Amino acid sequence: MPPQIPHDDDATAGCTPVVLRGPFFGGRTVYAGPGGNRDRFAARIAGEDCNGLGITHGGVIATLADIFLVGFIAGQLPADARLVTASLTVDYLGPSRAGDWLLGHIHAHRIGRRQCMATGEFRVGDRTVALIRAHCTRISSTWSSS
Repeated sequence: MPPQIPHDDDATAGCTPVVLRGPFFGGRTVYAGPGGNRDRFAARIAGEDCNGLGITHGGVIATLADIFLVGFIAGQLPADARLVTASLTVDYLGPSRAGDWLLGHIHAHRIGRRQCMATGEFRVGDRTVALIRAHCTRISSTWSSS
């Protein structure tokens, strides 16, 4: 049985607000688990996150999966560690809509010297919306694109 995750407005009780940075969700507030633990999180779905069918766009789910999974892995590593996403998998199992709390739980499977992997799930209430998985590669601080 999946872990019990609180419903609706109770979703953020005891959670720590985190303001996202970056080009996609910069300025958006999401919530990390109690005590700042990054293995649990919550994000409110907004109207602009939805497609013409009124459900959350798959790209929004995938972007949040990448942010949360890689952020969780990074939290297990030294502060100067650098990561790139090598693979991201999202299995879409059901819809979410504007106003829903997208709640998640992440599990680390491997935190290694070069390779890291974590999986998790997104839920709305008692429904699983997506299963998520990321494989990351640690890169040298001297790595460059040239």
